[in-house]
Amino acid sequence: MIRRAYCDIASGQIHYRYAGDASKTPLILLHQSPSSSIMYETLMRELGNDYWLLAPDTPGFGQSDPLAEPVSIAAYADAIQQFCTALRIEQALLFGHHTGASVAVQLAYDNPELSLAMALSGPTLLSDALKAALPGKAKPFPLTEDGSHLLGMWQRMRDKEPDAPLALSLRETLLGLEVGDAYPEAYRAVIDQPFGDQLKALECPVLVFAGTGDPLYGMLDEAAQLLKHGEKQEIDGARTYACDLHAKTIGDMLKDFFRRNAGKA
Repeated sequence: MIRRAYCDIASGQIHYRYAGDASKTPLILLHQSPSSSIMYETLMRELGNDYWLLAPDTPGFGQSDPLAEPVSIAAYADAIQQFCTALRIEQALLFGHHTGASVAVQLAYDNPELSLAMALSGPTLLSDALKAALPGKAKPFPLTEDGSHLLGMWQRMRDKEPDAPLALSLRETLLGLEVGDAYPEAYRAVIDQPFGDQLKALECPVLVFAGTGDPLYGMLDEAAQLLKHGEKQEIDGARTYACDLHAKTIGDMLKDFFRRNAGKA
């Protein structure tokens, strides 16, 4: 069963989903923008027998309070570290997808003792072209009397994965509308993060992977080459919503990688 709860940190409350046995190794799941921990529910059902799963909503997303300081990946990571401290988690496995990958790397970079091993889906090593394009992909839609802002967000989410179930696009559309400026702020934070430098510095084992249809797939080889202790995989045809639509494949991949690598850092 997946349960939900809140955890107090300095800037307010972190909302999170959790499942599994708390006596097992913690696995922290960090979501993409503008989603929330709800994107991990299907994957959590695949992993719940193997780990203590914790999927926090990033500050400003889902049901978590926003940061009390300017948005940065370092500030997000600090909030997740406070979350871990509050739950008495001293070591954990980390998994992040897109923005969540940025936060996972920052978290391990700032707190190397925390990460036993890490997996990154769509690691955010951005080309210059992606850095130039990314702000426009999260640009807010001003509220309009005729509701055209609703259609704008809907079309943006459908463009991410046109073949996704309509219910999935609706979920992400509503989340995108709810978070307001947190969406573009998160993207700017991803652009500003020295992701490659941090990735090179990690001592823990790291798995990087992406779907062949993921917008970040083109940088996957370069990301893998930066790792001291790395592995690379790919998922044929997977795109932005890989964690929802390819949960069994990703679950098996994570279990295999973590079984072989947890504790080697």
